[in-house]
Amino acid sequence: MSYSDFSSWPRDQEQSFVVFEQRAAESQKKAWLFGGIAGAVVLVFMVGVYAGVEPTHSDLGKDMNMSNLTKKDSDKKAPAAVEKK
Repeated sequence: MSYSDFSSWPRDQEQSFVVFEQRAAESQKKAWLFGGIAGAVVLVFMVGVYAGVEPTHSDLGKDMNMSNLTKKDSDKKAPAAVEKK
């Protein structure tokens, strides 16, 4: 990548910024490298957890007392309405 002739400033002033441009380019390369490594580590961890950890299977209905949920016969026999003749 060419770091010269990017502005209308005199060449000596323009050359004083080359160091900063090179540092920025190196920093960007390092950031992408570390970001890629961190992403790969997280991906391997997620795949390992998904493949290696079995979820717990629990039957919540086996301990449930079903007699509390059904209506009793006495509840079904409501007093009948009195008919007027």
